[in-house]
Amino acid sequence: MMGVDPQPPVKEQDVFERGVINVFKGLSWDYKTNNPCCFGKRIIVNGLVKHDRWGYILNWGWRRDQIADLERMLFLLDGKTIPDNRHDVTIRLMNFIRDNPHQQVFEDDLFSMHYFQKGSGHITFKRLDLVEK
Repeated sequence: MMGVDPQPPVKEQDVFERGVINVFKGLSWDYKTNNPCCFGKRIIVNGLVKHDRWGYILNWGWRRDQIADLERMLFLLDGKTIPDNRHDVTIRLMNFIRDNPHQQVFEDDLFSMHYFQKGSGHITFKRLDLVEK
């Protein structure tokens, strides 16, 4: 095709740095577990979900992007390829919430997410070896 520039290759270091910056920028420093210098065993994010009489709904937008960035960072640290965004943690979380609207805990290989009616989510890292890197 004429006039179409191919996409430049994605540099893993750029993805990693952007992900770290995006996640840290969105953390609230009102919680003791959120450390402005490094990640600990757990972080707390506001605005992860909405709750109404029908159950929970995953919020879309920048918070969703932060969770996806967090997963990308852990995949890079583990030496794995970054998953397609159609199969990332946010899609799995959205499907879990859709299928279990009244459950409050989602778990996969990297995270355990406990979310609450006020919208906050406690994200516990299962692979502390990656977090320490």
